[in-house]
Amino acid sequence: MLYNLQILRALAAYLVFLTHFGLYAGPVLPRPDLLAFGAAGVDVFFVLSGFIMFVSTSEGDAGVGTFLTRRIARVVPVYWLVTLGLALMALVGLRPIGIMDLRPEYLIQSLLFLPFSRGGYIEPLNSVGWTLNYEMFFYVVFAGLLLVPTREWRALTAAALFLSLTLLGLLPVPGLYWAYYTKPIVLEFAAGIGLGYAYLRLGSLPPGFPVRRVTGAAIVSAGLLVLGGQAVAYSLGVSPEMTGFLRPLVWGSAASLVVGAMLLLEQGGITLRSRWLLSQGNASYSFYLIHNLMLHTASKVVALLPVGESLRAGLIFVLAFAASAALGSVLFRHIEAPMNAALRRRFDRRPVPTPLQSALTR
Repeated sequence: MLYNLQILRALAAYLVFLTHFGLYAGPVLPRPDLLAFGAAGVDVFFVLSGFIMFVSTSEGDAGVGTFLTRRIARVVPVYWLVTLGLALMALVGLRPIGIMDLRPEYLIQSLLFLPFSRGGYIEPLNSVGWTLNYEMFFYVVFAGLLLVPTREWRALTAAALFLSLTLLGLLPVPGLYWAYYTKPIVLEFAAGIGLGYAYLRLGSLPPGFPVRRVTGAAIVSAGLLVLGGQAVAYSLGVSPEMTGFLRPLVWGSAASLVVGAMLLLEQGGITLRSRWLLSQGNASYSFYLIHNLMLHTASKVVALLPVGESLRAGLIFVLAFAASAALGSVLFRHIEAPMNAALRRRFDRRPVPTPLQSALTR
């Protein structure tokens, strides 16, 4: 198990939680100041996804069918469960997390991971599922890359493909799908694939390699890159979350440096062992899917209490975070993991994953 990456997954989910918490914190925590945290968490997820896919398929030598089956078994069941739960809540009039209009096509497109416009935003019924729309697209593309015979050519083909997509996106071609799948954010998947190739190629570190110094330099560089990016965003008057090529350049590069640093520490025998964070890393997918609903619910509960603005924000944070962590763990242990295992036994010809696949595939 790569302990450092498991912990990083938990921390990335927490950063996304913090961003969405800003929506409920009022003037205590202005939303623009928190957008950067959400970008950091999402971009780490994207880079990690590229790394995990490349390494797990290279080590496990998975075929196209096996690869897609494993991804569907891992991602789809709990996402469908949460999405259908939100739809049911909306049908009975609860209007969870901003679902003001529920149409059959919204539900169908959400379940099929197809982007669509809803209320002025391109997001599914579970708003955080926009990242899963990209992931499912990435899985389909990567399944095709498995036909490339060697790891080297697979990595090069992935880089060329995703770069070509972003360049094609500069063309004035109409259509939501075209605009969605040619955004520069897809370059972060390629960055993860590059890290995966470097990880497999590097292997064991040579004796005397300055692990701590190199890791420290990478993390400091990531921090400086983020600070510089925020300064540029402020001077240009753009969102600190950033769009276009600025996002992969700043947040994607910073996420790659952090992920690479955690991998280097692991290869150097330095692991960040925390039972809590490791368990939360396992449950990070379920945490990610439900945290918005928990924030929305906590805000409704706290609104009934006679408390001031600052205390209100603190109560929302504590209640929502505790509920997200607890319910996410329950979903993972009793629904996500068992359903994933059952589907693998049913459809996977090689149902016993390698330790790396078991620990990291989301």
